[in-house]
Amino acid sequence: MNMTGYICDDRLYLVDAGVSFPDPSKLGVESLFPDMAPWIEQFGGVYAYIMTHGHEDHIGALPFMLDRWPGPVYTTPWTAKLIANKLSRKGIATKYPVHVVLPGDRVECEDFSIEFVPFNHSIPDACGLMIRQGSFNIFHTGDFKFDFTPVIEKPVNIKYLEGLGKEGVHLLLADSTNSHVKGYSPSEGLVLEPMKSAFAEAGKGAVVVTTFSSNFFRLKTILDACEASGRKALILGAGLDNCLKVAGELGMFQPPSGLIINSSQASTMDRSGLCVIATGSQGEWRSAIMRMANGEHKQFSICPGDLVVFSSRTIPGNERVIQYMMSLLERRGARIFSGRNDPLIHVSGHGYREELKDLVKALRPKHFIPVHGTFSHLTSNSKVPAEAGLKESRSYIIENGDVIDVDPAGIVISDRININHLFVDSESMELLPYDVLRERLRVGELGLVVVTAAFDRAEMSLLGTPQVSVQGLVAPKGAPFEEFERAILAATKKGFKHAVSSRDTKQDALEEHARIEIRRYLFQAFRKKPVVICSLIPV
Repeated sequence: MNMTGYICDDRLYLVDAGVSFPDPSKLGVESLFPDMAPWIEQFGGVYAYIMTHGHEDHIGALPFMLDRWPGPVYTTPWTAKLIANKLSRKGIATKYPVHVVLPGDRVECEDFSIEFVPFNHSIPDACGLMIRQGSFNIFHTGDFKFDFTPVIEKPVNIKYLEGLGKEGVHLLLADSTNSHVKGYSPSEGLVLEPMKSAFAEAGKGAVVVTTFSSNFFRLKTILDACEASGRKALILGAGLDNCLKVAGELGMFQPPSGLIINSSQASTMDRSGLCVIATGSQGEWRSAIMRMANGEHKQFSICPGDLVVFSSRTIPGNERVIQYMMSLLERRGARIFSGRNDPLIHVSGHGYREELKDLVKALRPKHFIPVHGTFSHLTSNSKVPAEAGLKESRSYIIENGDVIDVDPAGIVISDRININHLFVDSESMELLPYDVLRERLRVGELGLVVVTAAFDRAEMSLLGTPQVSVQGLVAPKGAPFEEFERAILAATKKGFKHAVSSRDTKQDALEEHARIEIRRYLFQAFRKKPVVICSLIPV
């Protein structure tokens, strides 16, 4: 959930506005992002949004943020296209125009001059930011690597970075994702040969490749391998389709004519000439590759002898579901080709430790703050300046919510603010307050009892038989369910009578007394407190 605020003269600039993806306990949640409302309101909103690149953990929250705090958005062409698509799906594309900035250009704002410094990453047009305020300079890397043989883009320009270093960098904020990995990250250009080797192993079977849908460079590498091996490509997954569409609109890449086919063409051709490129490398439940594993995909079925290539890393926390998916694929007769077969079937978009050292040597910052990663990653990265020979450069480890005062005299961690989360509902795509999500989780974990009854307002008596609905609970101790319902009705009547005898006869008071008695009975029966809703209707 990358989001960094830069404040000058009470104007707030946000660098990135990302989401995170939930663990399975967050029922029905698509994503979550920081709830910055109390803090943003202090500054009257957001003066400008600056996006470093187009991954969801950097731009995913932007549509929700813009709807509440409108402001100009500045970013590079590829990221601008992705943002425009997101705003269009939400129906607000015309309300919030996105200003396109080419890598190397500057944006002149009220307080800052912001230069977009091109880097390599696993998505096009990724940039770091040289943020100038008078003679005072901050460099914010975003996500980056040094790739000297990239697939399409230019390699990182070390001389350019050294020039910025000579100008003077007071503070460097640097990506820590791979700070604990020694050496240099392998180039994206090295993936093609292992991909060709994997295709050769497939023999007469189809090849199915799954990768991150946002990694256009990998998609192009897979298509290059298809062309080299004489296979046609069937693309399954909206994210991959969108990736290819954006590349075409920006004039970055157009696949050879006839290379990409549709599902009807694929169904009539020999499997030895087919490659399926599918989303779902992390085991997402309704993704293309998971539906194939479950035998549920309408356009393609796995057959014995097919080869499934995982051109991706396993994001921590996804190990179990990915292994489960691989097992399902193998049950269908597929063979698996992954990093275990050849480590270069996937390369990271984040620089390793030597790249961090080279960055620090080029920029020569006076102060250094590691960002992006766990506390362990931050701690590891904080030692890089000293290892790079910058003994005078001071490192600071900061955490979510830290407020840092920065000026030429030095850096002080002056405060910390509490940051809660906002949740995006996976069905409506609307924001869920935490109390709504908490109630949803309680219902899922503890069960739900709903009692509805009418009562005579004049006589203060219940009319007829109350209706009982029980969800997610079984009758206690193996009793018949009708007996369980009768016990709930008895508790309802007991609570109602107690309210009447106490002369607490307002509708909400009657409902609360009944609800308390029902919960008391349920706790005695189950030793837990299911969610109880009691609706008493006056007649």
